[in-house]
Amino acid sequence: MTDVATKPEGVSDGSGAGDTPTAVTTVLAPGEATPEVQWAQADPPKKRHLGAWLGFGIPTGLLAAGAVVASLVLIAPGVTAAGAPVGLMTQGAATEAVATHLADTEFTIGGATLTGEELGLSIDAQAVAGDAFESYPAWNLGTWGQGEASGTVTIDAEKATEALRAAVPDLYSDSVNAQVVFDGESKTYTVEESQAGQGVDVEALAASVTEAIAAGPTEGGPIEISATQAEVEAAATTDEAQAFAAKLNDQADAAGFYLQEERAHGVALDEIQSWMDTQADPETGDFVVTPDMGAIEEAIKDLPAKVNQDVVNEKVVTNSNGDHLHVLQEGQNGFGIESTEGVAESIADSLKGGDLQFELQGDVVKFETQTVFRRVEVDKSAGMTYMYEGPKSGEEKLTASYPVAFGKPGYDTQTGHYEVYGQLTTQHMGDCDAVGNYVPDPSTKFDYCTGNVKWVTYYNGDQGFHGTYWHSNFGPGNFLSHGCVNMTEAAAEHMYRFAQVGTEVWVHD
Repeated sequence: MTDVATKPEGVSDGSGAGDTPTAVTTVLAPGEATPEVQWAQADPPKKRHLGAWLGFGIPTGLLAAGAVVASLVLIAPGVTAAGAPVGLMTQGAATEAVATHLADTEFTIGGATLTGEELGLSIDAQAVAGDAFESYPAWNLGTWGQGEASGTVTIDAEKATEALRAAVPDLYSDSVNAQVVFDGESKTYTVEESQAGQGVDVEALAASVTEAIAAGPTEGGPIEISATQAEVEAAATTDEAQAFAAKLNDQADAAGFYLQEERAHGVALDEIQSWMDTQADPETGDFVVTPDMGAIEEAIKDLPAKVNQDVVNEKVVTNSNGDHLHVLQEGQNGFGIESTEGVAESIADSLKGGDLQFELQGDVVKFETQTVFRRVEVDKSAGMTYMYEGPKSGEEKLTASYPVAFGKPGYDTQTGHYEVYGQLTTQHMGDCDAVGNYVPDPSTKFDYCTGNVKWVTYYNGDQGFHGTYWHSNFGPGNFLSHGCVNMTEAAAEHMYRFAQVGTEVWVHD
């Protein structure tokens, strides 16, 4: 039997190398033969470490500490955010992952496949990533391998509509803009109503995408999204067209050329319409007026002749107090322009803004008001009526006189100072029916009917001036009426036009 043993340090193997004499004692059991001993090859000597090391020379304690720190800034493994895997990512890396994932995700809509980028989809990736980190931090081992952070997807309506129109045109029909048109018969602006089209409801589409992403990742290709159709309002609506038409129509009575904010020459809407074209902008829906410069220049070539006019002073009837009783002649300012240079361009600019009042450069001469004082005098003893007129009270002169007749006994023409209060071109006097026939009425003091009395001017109750066709007796001593001042019809018409409501009448003996 041969025993194998490891040579103790300092024991020679017989080769003499490195031997150092050492006493070895072997104890044998009684009757046991002396064993043959061989030394086994010793293990190579191990290097001595100051501590336990791992990796690139980083102490395991330090690595443990680093792992703890990392767990404080990373999202737990297995977590998704808006469908994007974000496990073991920092919040910043997760933000980028969420945004990229949504942009790259494919969606099938109406048989066409489009990416989130093509549809103009977006999400608050930073908020979603922040929610994932807050809800599922890596340090919390209980959140590992589970968890989904979601967010609301928004959509660029214009970009999505453009992409979907190109990809699935069958889901769309065009709307028709309202138009403002001029009606030659009524000479007003009218409206052709808008018509709504059809298209994909992009807001509903964004909501569906939000729900699909919140439901979690899908396997096997694009996400199927149902397209909801909705009415697409025209860019130019009927209400907007009606408002623009009303703006033009409301200016009908004020349209024309102005000097110093005063209308010098009016222009009808149908003529103005011949100077322009009105259309709705297909994109913005704004109503755009395009002036016809040739038509405008043709229309204004004789503008000075249309605008220029002499001043005409106003004439007003007054009483002794200076009160204006009646306008005999309307005042008219004088206008004067010498050139039409730059007028066409100015008109064009006004039309573009829907303004039908065109300001000109020129002179305005304001009219003056001339007063005419008038009064009437009745002289019973002379049997005459006199009409006086002048620039003001105290400066009047006699302008006309007429012989008249007065009230018979019991129907005296009363004396005193009065004012005209009413005037009629014709009247049935007394107890008359509607056509001027006598109809007795016990409730009145009249026992007669005189029909179709012309040019009546009342100044004192039922007494006044009027024409007389049933007699021709006028002048001193003629007392024939029921209290009125009888005149020839020609004289009564003069009185009717001379006196005004408020004109003073003096009746005396």
